[in-house]
This record gives sequence, C-alpha cells and structure tokens, in this order.
Amino acid sequence: MLLSFGCASWWLDPPKVATKCSPDHVWSAALASLQEFEIRRIDENARVIETDWIADVSSRRSGAFQRDINEERARFVLTITASEGKSIISVQQVREFWSPQGVQSRSWRQIPPNKNQEQQLAARIQGRLKRAQC
Repeated sequence: MLLSFGCASWWLDPPKVATKCSPDHVWSAALASLQEFEIRRIDENARVIETDWIADVSSRRSGAFQRDINEERARFVLTITASEGKSIISVQQVREFWSPQGVQSRSWRQIPPNKNQEQQLAARIQGRLKRAQC
C-alpha cells in the first residue's frame, strides 16, 4: 500500500518551468515546442494543451521466450498558470502499457512517465523562452 502511494505521488510531480514571460508568450512557445506532435486538445481559456497518443517502444518482454509483443504509448499534457508575476508551465507525460497476454489484455494500464522525455520537452520550452529573453 505504501509503495503504491509513493509511486502515485512520484507520478504527480511533473517538471515545471517558471518565467517572467506573459502567459500568452508562454502559450505560443509551448505550442511551437510541440510541432512534431499531433495535438489532441487545445483549451486556451484553461491554458491546457494535450498531445495525441504516440506509440513508443516497449522495454517489457512477455512470456517464457521473452517475446517483444507488448505495446506502450505516451502523450503530453502542458498546463500554464500565472502566479505572482510569473508564468509557470507544467509538463506531464501520461504513459500506458498494453500486453496481449493475461487477464488485463483488454485494456491499457497506466505506468510511470519517462522522466527524461518530460525533462527534454521542458528544456525545449525553456530554451525557446530564453531566446525570447524572458
């Protein structure tokens, strides 16, 4: 039980980028940083951007012969908030795993995000904002 709670709280701590740029400028930089992704949802009023699912290589093997038949997918959710004269952008990856074997073969299961991919996207956005001298 404690391990589950610890992992769940670890998942909820996405990378954040704080800047003195306006929320509108941060919004533009975030959209520009997502050029290679298909966008699933853009809500400018709530300042939320979601990418569509991206297939990813699964590192998990299945069965006695360790076959490569599992699938993983991921998407990003960017949230922009304003606080005390700063804009804060949160970069969160939602990651899921599916295997054709076992009881749960009919559904995707959430797994921990790839922190390196979250950090890379946050760094890309931060680089755009620095180039804009924010």
